[in-house]
Amino acid sequence: MIKSKRGSTVFVFLMIGVVFILMALALSPGLRTVTNESMSSAELNCSNSSISDQDQAVCTSLDIMPFLYISAIFGLAGLILAGAVLR
Repeated sequence: MIKSKRGSTVFVFLMIGVVFILMALALSPGLRTVTNESMSSAELNCSNSSISDQDQAVCTSLDIMPFLYISAIFGLAGLILAGAVLR
């Protein structure tokens, strides 16, 4: 059993950080599937080279969304883990 309050706080922060990392890894395949389905829909048609600028912007933002989402979750996990280590 952990005797000090600081030791138990570090342990809790480490557990929360690991949960965030596992959550990011669990959500990434589903997020990628949804992104691929929306990019290849008949209305958007991102594989077409002669689409409008607005549709190209939507395709680009859909393409980068999984990376930003997973990076944000890993960043939160890193901040939590860094907070646990630096306490």
